[in-house]
Amino acid sequence: MASLFDMNTGSDADRCAAVIDAIEQLAKRAPASHLDELRVGETVTPHWRTFFEQTVGALNKGERTLESLLNELTELHASLVRRVEDNGVTYNLYSDAMEGGGRQARPWALDLLPMIIDQKQWQQIERGVSQRAELLNRMLADIYGPQELVKGGMLPTALIHGHPGYLRPAHGITPRGKSFLHVAAFDLARGPDGNWWVMSQRTQAPSGLGYSLENRMIVSRLFPDAFRTLKVEKLAASYKVLIASLVAHSPAGSDARVVLLTPGPYNETYFEHVYLARYLGMALVEGGDLVVRDERVWLKTLKGLEPVDVIVRRLDDDFLDPLELKADSALGIPGLMQAYRSGNVVLANAPGTGFLESAAILGFLPKICQALMGEPLAIPSIASWWCGERSTLRTLIPQLSDYVLKPTFNDRGRRFVPAIGKALSAREREQWTGRIALHPEDFSAQAFMPLAHTPSWQGLGATPPINSSAAMVRVFAVSDGPGKWHVMPGGLARIAPPGRDVVSMYRGGSSADFWVITGKASDDTAPLSNTLTPIATHRATIGIASRAAENLFWFGRYTERLENTTRLARVTLEALASEAEETPETLEWLHRLALSNSLINKAVPTPKQSAHVFERALIASLADSEGKLGAYSVAANLSSLRFSAFAVRERLALEQWSLVAASASEFKAMMGDDSRTTQQALRALERLSTNVMAMTGAQTDRMTRDDGWRLLSIGRHIERLSTLADALAEGFATGALKTDVGFSLMLSLFDSTITYRSRYLQQRDGQALIELLALDHDNPRSLAWIAQTLSSRVAKLADTPRGIVPAMLANFELPHQWTAVDAIALASNADSSAIVKLLRTVSRDSTAISDALSQRYFTHAHAADKAVGA
Repeated sequence: MASLFDMNTGSDADRCAAVIDAIEQLAKRAPASHLDELRVGETVTPHWRTFFEQTVGALNKGERTLESLLNELTELHASLVRRVEDNGVTYNLYSDAMEGGGRQARPWALDLLPMIIDQKQWQQIERGVSQRAELLNRMLADIYGPQELVKGGMLPTALIHGHPGYLRPAHGITPRGKSFLHVAAFDLARGPDGNWWVMSQRTQAPSGLGYSLENRMIVSRLFPDAFRTLKVEKLAASYKVLIASLVAHSPAGSDARVVLLTPGPYNETYFEHVYLARYLGMALVEGGDLVVRDERVWLKTLKGLEPVDVIVRRLDDDFLDPLELKADSALGIPGLMQAYRSGNVVLANAPGTGFLESAAILGFLPKICQALMGEPLAIPSIASWWCGERSTLRTLIPQLSDYVLKPTFNDRGRRFVPAIGKALSAREREQWTGRIALHPEDFSAQAFMPLAHTPSWQGLGATPPINSSAAMVRVFAVSDGPGKWHVMPGGLARIAPPGRDVVSMYRGGSSADFWVITGKASDDTAPLSNTLTPIATHRATIGIASRAAENLFWFGRYTERLENTTRLARVTLEALASEAEETPETLEWLHRLALSNSLINKAVPTPKQSAHVFERALIASLADSEGKLGAYSVAANLSSLRFSAFAVRERLALEQWSLVAASASEFKAMMGDDSRTTQQALRALERLSTNVMAMTGAQTDRMTRDDGWRLLSIGRHIERLSTLADALAEGFATGALKTDVGFSLMLSLFDSTITYRSRYLQQRDGQALIELLALDHDNPRSLAWIAQTLSSRVAKLADTPRGIVPAMLANFELPHQWTAVDAIALASNADSSAIVKLLRTVSRDSTAISDALSQRYFTHAHAADKAVGA
């Protein structure tokens, strides 16, 4: 190995060539019988040679050695990992949804090295994928129409009508333009002979379009010289074709309102839903956001119901409509099938396309293609058989080790990774034989094909650092008008874990960018952007959905709650650690606030009983993100904030989301293990306070002042008013404000110490305190300022009729309506019960205002005669 690094002699060109030759020696070779994408015989392929030439050429002339290249690749990989983390790119496995209340998300696995194919290979893929997309669309037209394929014996009726993906309610429906498919995805693999084969196809709600784009955005910027020199085709045009085709299929034309229907944040590919919605310029909605009226689909917005013309769905067929499909679905829209049947909404893709995803279908396609299109398949399918046919079953059972076993149906509780026959033991083969014999129709078999291997980066700590991994690519065809298809020049490459032949994200696999070399410069010659700019495809705008508005409202509340609990925890810990002797009144005040803000649970002794136990319990709860200790403290609020931010990611700047995610990770790291000290906790809280200030700054200065932002701000002010009014009430109730320490702590909690001292010096004056913390219309921490701003934000919500806001808020106690004389008189009274009662009323009314806003803008309960439910 040492000789590989000795490349400091000769010309610069010679050194570059030596580095590339060393890469060929260093990189692991594909196993026997597997095609090696890196090499042709004993030399590196031309495109991979160009790739490494450009990467080496980017190094300083004196550093063009193998060692320098590997160090550079290591740094690039670290940059890639940071970018994935900063962008919040995730892929959630189904098992992950059960951990941490469904809030755990795995970072997206992306390899440093792209998968590269040349122009000749791409031409074969492009022609084959385009043909196959049209073939599947024609099959759907027949299956949901005359069913000649079944009548003629080209498709078994049991395979079609017995498949849960075949929807009887969809029979007889002809979508606009006869386009059942708007997006189709095909998983391709290259065999030992160098030919491409279709391994599977996705027609229901194909995933990967968003991840493909994100992979490209990350990897192309890491290797800009190689990307340009190889003249890699760019992807943006494909997304423009997709959205333009969707709009063209709608009667509304360019004024069509397009939405992306997602199952919600718990879905494994939710990141992609957010990403695509933002990039394609469409509203991200859930089933509860939509309603059907008069056979039309409407979106519930703050302004009322707005029509929806096109739905790009990422929701499986069964869940679309509880009236005609899965009756217990809480994710769908009642009446959607009738709206679709009436031609009033375009669904991409059409309901009922899922049966085409069955592995068994692939075996029947050669004859069907000849019958429907008059030509053979341009790209063959991997040899596939349905075990429901007796002849197949008789042949399959004795030769089980020669096949790969897959499920015929995908929803019968048999989610399993394909079983490779040759990897099964004799006992396992016997078990599989019994299963197949019992329910043969549930299983399909495919020939085993050794997959081509592509280079993958494993890191300097691995031997070798560049591995060889089995790979497949997912290629997308998008509708470009009736009978026309555009094949995206790229896609999603997926690679198997080292030493495995099964490519699966569920089994530790990862993805890679997929570079297609066409030999021509892309039309898009602009430099690579550092941000994702939405494409301009249609003019119609759509209001903010009520659900999105509610999520923004709670995003605001959790931001403010996090700031309040962080500040209260700091004030409490600093007070307990200070040299000043705490009075019983102050300790009681701190205990009440710790309880009401859920910093501790009720079983914890008061600081008067045991200051040490109280302090340790408070510190322990700070890092408890799941509330296991019976409290809902700082880490738990951070977790809720992150989740609410994730639910509205399409409306947040990337930096804003990254700050929330990074703050949660940083606070967890700084808190450390259970042996954390008071000073360690205070440092973590201080750092978090700085981050929260940055969050609030981003919310103030980086968001458009629309109704979504107003509701976020309203949420913050409701939370602040409730918390600070309660803190002030308890200060009077416990008598803490009559002590110097309690007085000082109250100013710290209101973040008003500097202002008070500049106005009133060091004098402890109850009247001055009320003026500053309750009546001051210029202090953003004053109750009057908060209430006045809250009222102003509510009044500016779009389409708020005259008189609605006064009626909504008239019955609530709002401090900006107080007179100075009355408030000061109450505060100055020796009996504090009146001021305590008034402040507690303000705190309770804050919650009531929240409920009133929810009923009006989120659940629309104010208009029972115009219910938006189905």
